[in-house]
Order: sequence, then structure tokens, then C-alpha cells
Amino acid sequence: MSIDFLTSGSWFGSQIDFLLFLQNIRLHLGPVFDKLFMSITFLGELFVPTFIMCVIYWCFDFCAGVFLFSLNSSVMLTALLLKCIFCVKRPWILSDKIKPVKAAFGGAGGYSFPSGHTSMAASSFGGMAYLFRKNKTVLWSLVLLILFVGFSRMYLGVHTPQDVLTGLILSVIFIFALSKLIDFCEKDKNRYLYSLAVFDIVLAIILFIILYKSYPLDYVNGKLLVNPLHAKYIAVVYSSWLAGLINGAYLCARFFRFDPKAGSVLSKILRSVIGGIILYICLRIAQIYFFESIADFKLTFACMFSVGFFATAIYPYIFTKFSSK
Repeated sequence: MSIDFLTSGSWFGSQIDFLLFLQNIRLHLGPVFDKLFMSITFLGELFVPTFIMCVIYWCFDFCAGVFLFSLNSSVMLTALLLKCIFCVKRPWILSDKIKPVKAAFGGAGGYSFPSGHTSMAASSFGGMAYLFRKNKTVLWSLVLLILFVGFSRMYLGVHTPQDVLTGLILSVIFIFALSKLIDFCEKDKNRYLYSLAVFDIVLAIILFIILYKSYPLDYVNGKLLVNPLHAKYIAVVYSSWLAGLINGAYLCARFFRFDPKAGSVLSKILRSVIGGIILYICLRIAQIYFFESIADFKLTFACMFSVGFFATAIYPYIFTKFSSK
């Protein structure tokens, strides 16, 4: 497809025009700003938001951590479902005039709508902004961070405004819904099990839809524009990771209520550093093995689920037992 198909007055055409405007600015500013916005967009990838949420969960506030994991998982699963339902192509496929920053291609596989990076940043940092809403400095700093991540996706040429806005809107909707859910579950710990059962059923339905629906197969010069297998695989990687986080957190909330506030400042620092190193190594291995090559779906699900479950259930159990001794 090209910009000729997306007429200037159309909704998509207007978005492409905006990306071309940003592209002209980018070309004038040079590679220094490309690197700056690549650094900003990194904040919307898997490790940084997850590590910060884990630190809150491990060291500061159990319920706040459960809320953040619930929010992040709900938004990301919805985003994955929307990506695979609507199958919106990337901007450079919609218009051959769009020339994204080459370094941004690595995090821009599969379909475009909505933006995964924006959804990740808005759900994690947006949840933190909600928790710290009484502190205006922290609140607006986090809001600006989210907006910068969203803007970076457009500046780099890998997402349209509608992709970014949808990620933001999803997060706002789920923030208020899930804050009520956690309050509801805290009144009766068994409600965590009921909520977990609903989450796992919804997850299974979403995965079934993603894996077995039909996808468009569009070729240009014999080359497939978007490989549905890749889109399915990314969905399996993320959904299994999120399932591990939620199952671990909700089972802890019901059966093993550890106290993240217990221990000295030094012990919390060590807890965060050790947990962060383990998490980084696991995700780095997963990135090399799972993200960069399509492996077996069942093996992928089992491995990514285990890493998420370790972060929210096994690791808290280990450091709690270690601290008690």
C-alpha cells in the first residue's frame, strides 16, 4: 500500500501526514535525538516497568503490587487481542513514504494497533501515578513519562496516533475498574481465587481466538507483509508471562501473605538487586530464545509462565523464609 491509497483527508491519511511531519523534524534533528527517543521507548519494553512493579510488590506494598500486575496484565492482554483481531499494518506498510528509525524495528514486529509499548508504559506507570496521585510531583512526572513513551513510538515512525491513543485509553479504563476489584477482593481473600479463575478463563479464550482465527495474507513482490505466525507467537510469549505474574500474585494474596515492609532498608535493597538480576537474566534468555526465534508454543508458554510465577510467588516465598531464619 502507499499514501495514494490513504487519501490526505481520510483518518489514516491524516495520521500518515502527521508521521511525515515528525519524520521531517527527525531528519533535521539528526541521529542524536533518534538515540534519545530510543532510550525513552525502552521504558515501554518488558523489563523496566516489570522490575519497578516487582520492587513495589517485594519491598513496599503488597496490594499496590497486586493492583499493578492486574492492571498491566489486563491492558496488555486486551492490546494483544485487539492487535490480532484488527490486524492493522505498520505505518511503513501503509505508506512507503514512512521511513522508521532502523533501530526501532526490533521492537516493532507484528501488527500495529494498539501500541504495545504505550500500553505497557501507560498501564504500569499509569497505575503508579494513580497510587501516588496525592503527590502531584510524582503524579505529573509519571504522566509525562507515559506521554514521552507514546510520542517516541510516533517519532520513531513505528506507530500512528490512533495506536498510541488506544493504549492510553485502555489503561485509563482499567485503572479505575481494577482499583475497585482489588478493594473488593481484600474484603474476602477467597475472592482472589474467584477473580483468578475468571482471569484464567478469559486468558484461555483470548489465546484460543488469537491462535485459531483467520489472518490476512498480503504479499508484495512475493513477500508476506505481516507474518501471522509471528503475531501469534508474540501473543503467546506475553500472555504466558502475564499469566505467571497474575497467578503467582493472586495465589500469594490468598494463601501466602508475605509482608514486603518487613526487614531493614539494606535487606530491601538486596532483595531488589538480587531479584532484579534474576529477572533480567531470565528475561534476557527468553528474549534470545523466544523473541528472536519462533519456538514451540507449548514450551514457550510453560517457560514464560514459570518466569512470571517465580517473580510473584516463588521469589517472595524464598526471601521471606530466608529473612525469618
